Amino acid sequence: VGRRNLKFQYTHSASENRRIDPSVTNIVDLYLLTKNYDIAYRNYLAGATAEPVAPTTDSLRIEFGANLNAIKTISDEVIYHPVKYKVLFGSKSTENLQATFKVVKNTENVVNDNDIKVRIISSINRYFSLTNWSFGETFHFTELATYVMNELAPDLTNFIIVPKLGQLSFGSLYEIKSENDEIFVSDATVQDVEIIDSITASRI
Repeated sequence: VGRRNLKFQYTHSASENRRIDPSVTNIVDLYLLTKNYDIAYRNYLAGATAEPVAPTTDSLRIEFGANLNAIKTISDEVIYHPVKYKVLFGSKSTENLQATFKVVKNTENVVNDNDIKVRIISSINRYFSLTNWSFGETFHFTELATYVMNELAPDLTNFIIVPKLGQLSFGSLYEIKSENDEIFVSDATVQDVEIIDSITASRI
């Protein structure tokens, strides 16, 4: 009845000399921040009038594809993602990310207000140096505050961040997430630093 005396063999895996799937199976997402775009954008933050346009996926593929195609495996498919800056604090950032830094000076030290503001902005810029960040990271204000306080010690006694947008409450900018194709940069200037006598509800 039916088919009898059949020899059947089922192999669960391919042998070493056979490919399971010769087509493209490995998608490689490559996030790139070009030097030209970095320089142009920092010039824009420094006062250049026109905001530079990030390179396109096609332009990145044309610029870097030839070299990468020579070393990638046959199953790899490289997807080029242009990285853009996520601007924080200053007037060139989005409204919900604009902020004022309020600081309390050490009354025991004689320090010029303008000097304090310049040193704070310099410290913030060093903190957001390109070498300190990677794409898709999270900014924590407590880490920035610790860095600035250590840099300006003993001339500061307190350092806080207050959002400029009225709908946001104090503390809303203590943690900011960037996307996989974003990296942080600060646009804060001395106009975004305010020196106060003490941290009170009326002052923040």
